[in-house]
Amino acid sequence: MKEIIKKTELKDVFEFWNSESCGERYAIGDNNKDKFISESNERYRLEPYIKSFANFENFKGLDVLEIGVGFGSDHSQIAMNKPKSLSGIDLTDRAIENTKIRFETLDLESSLRVDNAENLSFKSGSFDAIYCWGVLHHSPNTKKCFEEVHRVLRVNGFAKIMIYHRNAPTGWMLWVLYALFKGRPFRSLNEIYATWLESPGTKAYSVNEGKDLTKLFRKSDISVQLCFSDLLEGEVGARHKGFLLTVAKALYPRSLIKMLAKIFPIGLYLMITVHK
Repeated sequence: MKEIIKKTELKDVFEFWNSESCGERYAIGDNNKDKFISESNERYRLEPYIKSFANFENFKGLDVLEIGVGFGSDHSQIAMNKPKSLSGIDLTDRAIENTKIRFETLDLESSLRVDNAENLSFKSGSFDAIYCWGVLHHSPNTKKCFEEVHRVLRVNGFAKIMIYHRNAPTGWMLWVLYALFKGRPFRSLNEIYATWLESPGTKAYSVNEGKDLTKLFRKSDISVQLCFSDLLEGEVGARHKGFLLTVAKALYPRSLIKMLAKIFPIGLYLMITVHK
């Protein structure tokens, strides 16, 4: 991505996600078990494509790393499919503590630690498989993160990674709100994503840019997925709330967006599978 947006420091990303882990707002219940179950149920109700993309059963018997465990839903799915070993990292203390509590509550096992995806603390060739959902686009140096995935993956290993796709209804809506309505129609989607979607400096990529990020790998498969925020379903982010959002949800042409997605590659998610 050649356009230069205001430089983002890793501490800015840390501070944003350490205030609330991804998915945490869906944790509802009187005890930890109920909270974790409710969060997972809502996650996979809103995003059923996660399970079909991840194929969690394929992690059975493998040495697996998840980069960015968040609130621990996907990490617990991997654990329940009995990998040979499971490690999970996150940039934030909050995510690691939440996931540790989840695993203690559900009687699951994983080696969990705070770590930096730009400079992983694992030896080269440590894992058969790596899973990373919606994380690497938040890093100030996403390219370096992909290089680290390649480094710690074993030959013939695979990784399942989701990063944001630029050409998406989510981006268009943010552009209308923060560019058109602000009298700044020449603001780029890169600037929109970096400033108003989730943590500071968030990036989104074209399919060709995704291919460039994965060029170290022997093979890569990339597809585009329409997601729940593209359809204004569920909670659409910690930064976007209020009456205007409620009205927009009521009037939003979901059927039209779904029809367009069948014709054109639009959607916030780039679903990437790579093989080393």
